[in-house]
Amino acid sequence: MKIVAKGFTLIELVVVIIVLGILAVIAAPRFISLSQDAHDASIKSAFGSFTSAVKLYHSCWLTSGKSGYQVDLACYGDGTLDSSVTGYPLGTDTSASKGGTVLQGEYCKEIWQGLLDNDEYTLVSHFGDPFVKGNDIVYWFAGSQLSSSSTYCYYNYIADNLVEGSENWQLKYYPGTGKTEVGKGVLTITP
Repeated sequence: MKIVAKGFTLIELVVVIIVLGILAVIAAPRFISLSQDAHDASIKSAFGSFTSAVKLYHSCWLTSGKSGYQVDLACYGDGTLDSSVTGYPLGTDTSASKGGTVLQGEYCKEIWQGLLDNDEYTLVSHFGDPFVKGNDIVYWFAGSQLSSSSTYCYYNYIADNLVEGSENWQLKYYPGTGKTEVGKGVLTITP
């Protein structure tokens, strides 16, 4: 009895390689976008937690029976977060805030850290060269007087794309009103 060796022909192997190549071209972008989806979900969750914490802080301020600017509001977190004159989080060392009416850049970092109480993200100031590996969120502020509707802290999530001028997730927080806005924004650093 003669044994016949079975195997793949060259044509069959080429066809299989072509089919695998086509599948890779179609499937690869979907797998690559899973990484972006994970970044999006993570930062949206953090921004949502920030928004909830602002509301909780303001509720604490309201139920404390106090009014106006408060230093070290004891009923929220570790009790070191000061309020704006309208009862929203302003920072932990706000002695230069003119009675809770003026926003400064470092306050924005203090607000984030005081409300979220975690070290999951590395926050860096808008100044210098923030677009380096290991930095997650660039923060700073616009305006200064809390009575102005254009005064806010901003937090740009850059961990998923460290290229300056690229569109990324951004949170704007208005400590005069407690309003938060989450959306896509472009961050550029001007010298």
